[in-house]
Amino acid sequence: MDTTTTTRGASYDADAARELELYTTNVAAWIAPVVKTLSKKWRQGVFDYGRAVAYVNRYALVPAAKQYKMEYGSMATSWHQMFDKPTRDKAAESIVAHWVEEFKLGNFWD
Repeated sequence: MDTTTTTRGASYDADAARELELYTTNVAAWIAPVVKTLSKKWRQGVFDYGRAVAYVNRYALVPAAKQYKMEYGSMATSWHQMFDKPTRDKAAESIVAHWVEEFKLGNFWD
């Protein structure tokens, strides 16, 4: 288990964060509606990075974490033990950072 410390002092599992990020971004049903909403907010000029991270966490990563647990987890471990809050936050930050760079280049998900 590769544990790293974030700037806020919470520890997270970097490998689990990357795995959750990849799992989530490869399923359009989870990521497409979220990125469409972020695209809309960016174009309107009301994009807030902190709210975007929370939005990605709630509407993309939580459902993906639950499905990942169903497919690959054990019955003894719950989804929020596999992907705790700091780990999900790190994955959400990575996803939002990626899309902010795309938005700056003019690439939006319509």
